[in-house]
Amino acid sequence: MRKSAIFLLVGVLLVSSCKKKNEDEGGSGGGGGTSQVADIHGNWVGKWTNSQSGDYGLIHLSIEQSAETVSIQIIFDSMNINSQEVSDTFLLEGRLDEDHISGYAISTREDTFKCVFSLSYANDTLHGTYNFGPGTSGSWWAVRGTHLVEIGWNYFGEIAGYPNDVFFSQDRILYIASTNGLYSSLDYGINFELVDTTAFYSLCDAGGVLYGAGFGFVLKSSDGGNTWQDITPSGFVGGSGTIIRFEDNNNGYIFTGDDVYATTDGGSTWTLHENVLPGLVQGAYVNSNGLYVSGYIPGQTIGGFAAVSTDGGSTWNLLDIPQDDSVGEVWSIYAEGNYVVMGGKKVKSETDDHDLRIVLYSDDNGNTFTKETFTDTPPHDEWIGAVLYHNGTLYAGNVYPTGNVIVYSFGSETSADTLPYTGGSSRAFLDYGDGNLGLVITTSSGNSVVYYYKSN
Repeated sequence: MRKSAIFLLVGVLLVSSCKKKNEDEGGSGGGGGTSQVADIHGNWVGKWTNSQSGDYGLIHLSIEQSAETVSIQIIFDSMNINSQEVSDTFLLEGRLDEDHISGYAISTREDTFKCVFSLSYANDTLHGTYNFGPGTSGSWWAVRGTHLVEIGWNYFGEIAGYPNDVFFSQDRILYIASTNGLYSSLDYGINFELVDTTAFYSLCDAGGVLYGAGFGFVLKSSDGGNTWQDITPSGFVGGSGTIIRFEDNNNGYIFTGDDVYATTDGGSTWTLHENVLPGLVQGAYVNSNGLYVSGYIPGQTIGGFAAVSTDGGSTWNLLDIPQDDSVGEVWSIYAEGNYVVMGGKKVKSETDDHDLRIVLYSDDNGNTFTKETFTDTPPHDEWIGAVLYHNGTLYAGNVYPTGNVIVYSFGSETSADTLPYTGGSSRAFLDYGDGNLGLVITTSSGNSVVYYYKSN
């Protein structure tokens, strides 16, 4: 059903009338029968289902509403049309006439489908149907916000830029420091705002204060990135592997190369701990138990390492990674309570050995580690880019230059969820603190993509 021309098609959207509430709890009284247009403006997200194939995916609606007009952007993600996976966006410009909307559905892409929508509203939920022609129809529902997304890895949104660093603050603001600048999202990744065009290599938030590090500079912002204060340590150079993390508004650390900069006064002064790390840092995590880093030792084939410091970065103890696992690089590390989990890349011993995945976990704060076992064998090189331990389950996201992004789960049950992106890599897992998880990946085109997993 794919067409090469743009079609302007009439879509009739029926919106149920809403009774205007009375001031008293009884709900009866003068004016109770007056009808008004439903208040449906804002961002909505929900599920669509293809009634023929049984496929399903996520739908986004961005609705702007005024006294007489309405604009609805309808975005279908990963639809299955004639056995082809397709994403498409439709824009409906319509007129409000008391209890219904009428207008034209216009595709925003060069290729489009013959499409008719219908929409009804009740109990804060939008219910709709769509028809792309004979044999291709379906239904969908949507709610405001993101709290009712169904269980599973659901696509939310994306930005055009490679993610240098990803940070999720305690007040649930998602930050992505990308090649195009610093982005923030207040709705878990549905919508993003470009906060600053500065090329940060790394960024973090502590108590509402932003800290960012880039090539030759470290900056601090107390107003959400509108203005920045230069807190660059003397002699600081930085590089693409630089990571900045603050435990609170006072205690913070910069990991760059094999050096560690530490501050106890929010960046006013810094102490350099020079050449204290055994190699170059690729991952860092800070909690009340200490500072955890992971990376690789240049010049060593089996050079993957992880280390912990309990004295603010002055001294470091290597964690005991089993040498027989042939770990070449440790890309990510996460610590919660007595659990320490790591993911990375094994050394490729044979030309046909493509399974380079390594996931290690410890339940005794890193004294001993156990290796997770994968049941499949990838046809092309695959390793692990991000890890997370959450409510008894270990999550690992892969890096697969020629295959799909996959999320592995190790817990009471082991599973592998394939995401519809080829040639991407997992960059960071996010713990929303409300029982739900997030994942930021980068695609082969360099875009940052946010997925959401509802676990409760």
